[in-house]
Amino acid sequence: MKRASIKDYKNLLKVFMILLDYGVIRRNDIAAWADSVLTREEESEYAFIELSTVTNWHDAVQLLNKNSADADPEITSRALLGVLYHMLQDEKVVLKTVFEIATYISYEEQLTLDEQFLLYSLDEYIELNMNEAYESFKNNFIDLLSIYKGFTLENHDQWPSINEEIKKDLDIRLEAVKKNYPY
Repeated sequence: MKRASIKDYKNLLKVFMILLDYGVIRRNDIAAWADSVLTREEESEYAFIELSTVTNWHDAVQLLNKNSADADPEITSRALLGVLYHMLQDEKVVLKTVFEIATYISYEEQLTLDEQFLLYSLDEYIELNMNEAYESFKNNFIDLLSIYKGFTLENHDQWPSINEEIKKDLDIRLEAVKKNYPY
């Protein structure tokens, strides 16, 4: 049986780190994931035990950061948007937090210029709460996130192929979203 390698999960760990940093998931969620890897593998790296037993937020972020240093920023940014789409649909995260994370992602140079433009400074718009215009803006933003809905935490091993599939018609889908954006 192949030994579980923490490097095989670098993209997922990067997404975990950002979600943990913004308070979307808890340290216990990551420990439970690490426990699941440990129980299904005959042999695994010590890093999984560290993640399983980490006792505070700071140490968890440090471990995730260390083990996700080689993550693919294009894949992790888009995966994060897909994960947030599902969490927003399931009401597991508030829109303000999603906007804050989207603004953070907007600085990722591996994304297209249109993606960066559409994600930039979204957290400022929620402060405006423009009534009817706000609802329209929120719906357009959800349309943007829906482009990435193929990404979930459960299918992290498929993220590279999902990313390639999304890239095929990304420009067309982003153009449709841009037409409805209020700025």
